Amino acid sequence: MPYRGRIWLLTKMKKFFLIFVIFIVACTQQAPLPVSKLDDFAKCIDSSGLKMYGQYTCGVCKSQRNLFGSSFQYIGEIECHPKGENPQTQLCLEKDIAKTPTWILEQDGIEVNRLEGYQSLEILAEASGCSLEQ
Repeated sequence: MPYRGRIWLLTKMKKFFLIFVIFIVACTQQAPLPVSKLDDFAKCIDSSGLKMYGQYTCGVCKSQRNLFGSSFQYIGEIECHPKGENPQTQLCLEKDIAKTPTWILEQDGIEVNRLEGYQSLEILAEASGCSLEQ
């Protein structure tokens, strides 16, 4: 195959792969529940002791926030990036946060559960003991 033909084929393959990845990501995103239900759910998560350790520069953290929509205001988020709003970098180091988002459930100051990466509403419900059907 001539050199130009290989470059053309590689370019087409890259475009196809990118479109395929975007399609898969778009199809697997969870649609947010009505705001009132998520408000109660988010408040329950916060009162359970489950906190999200994130960074303002983290794209996956942004997706996690978007899952809750405006209800995310009720979630306790710890900012790990030193240039973020109200950073708690030292706490993130002490908690050994290796990647964000990381969800940590603490009870009486003791870590009970840790979840790394993007979490569905169902997984957060299970981890926190909160119901999505409130």
